[in-house]
Amino acid sequence: MCPSSANSCIDLYDLQALRTRSLLFVHDLVEALRASGIAASYRLQPSNCPLCVVCALPPNIDANKVKAAAAAAVENAHLELKERALLADLSDGLALVIT
Repeated sequence: MCPSSANSCIDLYDLQALRTRSLLFVHDLVEALRASGIAASYRLQPSNCPLCVVCALPPNIDANKVKAAAAAAVENAHLELKERALLADLSDGLALVIT
């Protein structure tokens, strides 16, 4: 599930820019956590949704459920879908959603 307005205003350039910003952010975040002595890693999951969702997930949580909840949070917050961030309170914990 993606926000309903996502498909109408995102082009390939926007997706590439989101990917670049998101990967740099996540990499820097993981490096900062490791430098502070916190064990941290990340995994990438393919998606057709123009969102980057950063959250701590236990191994038994379905990532698609989290992605759908994050998309719903963006929709409910009535955010523009370009270059925004939202700290969303999802049912499985907090998530940083980057558009």
